[in-house]
Amino acid sequence: MLDLRTIGKVYFLLPLLQAAVSNEWTADKPSHVTSQRGLCARIPCHYRYPSRLDKKSRTGIWYNSENPKNRHIVFHSSDHSREMQKFQHRTRLSGDLNDDDCSLVIDNITQEDEGPYFFRIEFKGKKRYNYLPVTRLRVSDFTDKPMIFAAELVEGKSVNITCIFNTTCDGTSPTLTWVTPTDIPPSVSSSVTRWHNTLTYTSVLTMTPALKHHGQNLTCRVRYPSVSSEQSLTLTVQYAPQNLSITSPKNVDNFWLSMKEGIPTSILCSVLSFPVSNLTWRHLGVTLNATSSSNELWLEFPQVTPQQAGVYQCVAENEHGTAERAVTLAVEYAPKNLSITSPENRNNLWEIMKEGIATSILCSVQSFPASNLTWRHLGVRLNTTSSSNELWLEFPQVTPQQAGVYQCVAENEHGTAERAITLSVEYKPEISRDSGCTRTPEVIICVCAARSNPPGELTWHLPLANLSGNQTHGRFQTWQVADGQLVTSSLTLGVSEEEEDVSAFCTVQNQHGEVMFAVSVWIKGGVSAVWITVLLTSSVILSTLLAGLFVYKCIQKWDRRTKEKDLEILDTTVSSSARLTTPQDTERQRTRQIPQEVSPVTSVGEGAECDPVYANLRELPGGGGPVRRGETVIYSELHFRSIGPA
Repeated sequence: MLDLRTIGKVYFLLPLLQAAVSNEWTADKPSHVTSQRGLCARIPCHYRYPSRLDKKSRTGIWYNSENPKNRHIVFHSSDHSREMQKFQHRTRLSGDLNDDDCSLVIDNITQEDEGPYFFRIEFKGKKRYNYLPVTRLRVSDFTDKPMIFAAELVEGKSVNITCIFNTTCDGTSPTLTWVTPTDIPPSVSSSVTRWHNTLTYTSVLTMTPALKHHGQNLTCRVRYPSVSSEQSLTLTVQYAPQNLSITSPKNVDNFWLSMKEGIPTSILCSVLSFPVSNLTWRHLGVTLNATSSSNELWLEFPQVTPQQAGVYQCVAENEHGTAERAVTLAVEYAPKNLSITSPENRNNLWEIMKEGIATSILCSVQSFPASNLTWRHLGVRLNTTSSSNELWLEFPQVTPQQAGVYQCVAENEHGTAERAITLSVEYKPEISRDSGCTRTPEVIICVCAARSNPPGELTWHLPLANLSGNQTHGRFQTWQVADGQLVTSSLTLGVSEEEEDVSAFCTVQNQHGEVMFAVSVWIKGGVSAVWITVLLTSSVILSTLLAGLFVYKCIQKWDRRTKEKDLEILDTTVSSSARLTTPQDTERQRTRQIPQEVSPVTSVGEGAECDPVYANLRELPGGGGPVRRGETVIYSELHFRSIGPA
């Protein structure tokens, strides 16, 4: 029998024995496990038991209950038919009972799967143990998403984009799929790796991004039998600057911008690129302004001027390339800086030309749009051109009559400009029809008048002297006046009682030539018969007609004179002639001291005389204007009358 002392020792050792036994039946498992709906739930579990049972066969059982008496079996390693129907084909152990791994996996978790779970081990020979306390399973919404890892996307370069999904559930495997733009052909590779209790599902998409893919979405989707989730990526395709455009509030038409002078304007350069470009405005090779990392750049003109017209380039640049575009800025303005020039002269106000020379005058102006130009003279439009900033005025052979003021008028829709030039035509002297002789009872006055440009130097050549300006020599006196291009001088000769034959001539010369006007004066008997003739050289035909007429008259009068008394000469005879000369003519004339006289028309045949004649100098009908070289003009009109009985 046990004594009290022994019984006391047993009672003292019993708790220690129970503790020792209890330490042999333990399990490592969490008090709570949370799983997302649709995934699998894994309750990690490692159990211990007495070592003497190592060789015993065993059965592992999981219950969905807090009370071991409730037989709500979730998993039965020996007989799956004993499992609750809702758990059949959904539960399994992730490890091996013989390795002391009792971890439970429940696939396709639903909300109804929430609750307590505990593990029971049964060894052959009726050794069994319930591992308490329970583990509580909580079910949450499915929130896990795949992750997309995108490499740098560059237009035209092939790239791999990776999608991964991590899970601790090694039950039903998820499926990874790609949702791509429709024009990207599928090229996908998949793999699964494990790291401890974590499974990593990987899907790699190979694609060649294009500019059109920039901004589109790329989606990786993970799918379980009852749930799915996805992750999207907005594609940012890097590309060189493209679609560079230049615009303005005033409109840019086909790379052309037209503005009115003085109006503020602005031009916008914009481009598509990624990363964004550095933009620069340039003009005539000079950088005007620039911006860093921006796809827009404005060029401002507070008040546009014609000097700012021209070509402006916008250059966009990033790490992948460069784009450039140009716009022409046209500044519209009224005509300005109108100038008149010629090949011979650069004076804008005065043009001096020699008679007979071909010349041309250019009128040019600055304006936009181009001006309509018109040449005018004396209020008459000479020629015109439309939409051109140059207009020539041609003179095939300039004449003195074309001298004067010429206006050039430039006009466009914004205004008008005008300028004038004076055309001065230089020519050699020409005897004016105002030249001739008249008589009073006391004097004979001969007038020599000539036009030339520049005005000529006029000299009277007498038998014993040369007079110019206002001078007196004996009975001869000269008086001279200049009026523009006309130089006029009068020679006054006092009448004497004696018979006198006087010849004189005046010359007018400038750098372009010389002209001569000759006068022959015959004074006989001191009575007042005056014969005056102004004759131009080269008047052969008309002089012949007049000479024939005169001879005919003289013959008639000669027949009558044989029956009459001696003729009393009543008047003095004066004759004058004018002819245009060359410098050679002038030299020959001067060597003879006086010009060759024009024989008095009262002498017909040797020793014969006509009746006394009264000749009165007047303009011929139809005359007018100065004498021209090459013309034949006679200025006298002769009136004949007999003195005495017929």
